[in-house]
Amino acid sequence: MIGRWLRFLLLTAFCLGSSVATAELVVVVNARSGVAAMTRNEVINIFFGRNRQFFNGTEVQPVDLVDANPQRAQFYRLLVGKDLSEINAYWSRQIFTGRMQAPPRVDSSEDVLKWVAARPGGIGFVELSRADARVRVVYELKP
Repeated sequence: MIGRWLRFLLLTAFCLGSSVATAELVVVVNARSGVAAMTRNEVINIFFGRNRQFFNGTEVQPVDLVDANPQRAQFYRLLVGKDLSEINAYWSRQIFTGRMQAPPRVDSSEDVLKWVAARPGGIGFVELSRADARVRVVYELKP
């Protein structure tokens, strides 16, 4: 009886743990951008439109994911501790005042990789496991 109960608890814990697991996200840039690493503040300033160039003068071209992609919520929660409603409100204010436009949004990590690879100043975020030779990992988001 105790063996069955223990097996049930272990199986339940395993299933619950795997359903709430999140992918490790990284910030990536075009492999030929000349950018080797970035700080958290640099990433924040680019994704919130405050910096428009990399340190080497290349114009940044950030790309974001659509709200329906759960990695978007994870990215902003890990980066700045904000939920999507707060991020969307920020961009609504910026757009309304005419200060700047939000980065374009794409549907998937593969679309992010294509965007970044096609632009010298491309920058986006994907799961670490998806990063390939087209991009360079410059920042890892830690939970």
